[in-house]
Amino acid sequence: MAADKSSHGFFADQFENPANWQAHFQTTGPEIFEQCEGKLDAFVSGAGTGGTISGVALYLKPRLPAMTVVLADPQGSGLFNRIQFGVMFDTMEKEGTRRRQQVDTVVEGIGINRITSNLEAGRELIDDAIRVTDAQAIAMARWLVEKDGIFVGSSSAVNCFAAVKTAIKLGPGHRIATILCDSGTRHLSKFWESAGNVEGAMNTKLEDVLTATAAESDT
Repeated sequence: MAADKSSHGFFADQFENPANWQAHFQTTGPEIFEQCEGKLDAFVSGAGTGGTISGVALYLKPRLPAMTVVLADPQGSGLFNRIQFGVMFDTMEKEGTRRRQQVDTVVEGIGINRITSNLEAGRELIDDAIRVTDAQAIAMARWLVEKDGIFVGSSSAVNCFAAVKTAIKLGPGHRIATILCDSGTRHLSKFWESAGNVEGAMNTKLEDVLTATAAESDT
């Protein structure tokens, strides 16, 4: 153990350390299964290290083989294309379109352009992927504050947007679980700076969230 060694630091290596996905296999997955009483149709989660989605999928899939595991991926990340098409490539990267700053997003905590060991552990159990733009994540975060009083960060907003899209795809009567993994208090200077003040916005419809564009999110 690192604590037994004389050292001034310790590198947890959360992206590649299997203790990451194993922790979710041992705790998060069982908690979801128990809270849902073994009745769950889809689990939706973003991936940064990949530990959450892999650990939960590895626990739930053997017990609920008909359940769908959905990756929620922000703009600029390559994981959506990896799950959907088998390649870590985006049209933004094609010849003649490369930019100095290739990834421009307000979402932090999820999204990556490589396959980590933690994601690889459960990658084959991921059935689908949903790409979420900054505008859609911001609109969802504002909607959650307005309708439910839940102040989330950017990763949670991406997860919730993808969960709603999954619910619409599956139809009424299905149960979907996702993770609210960050508070809005940790995203004030970037994500919520872009989202703006929600005071006075009391008539937002979910349809508006699902069709949000960059121009709308800036207002």
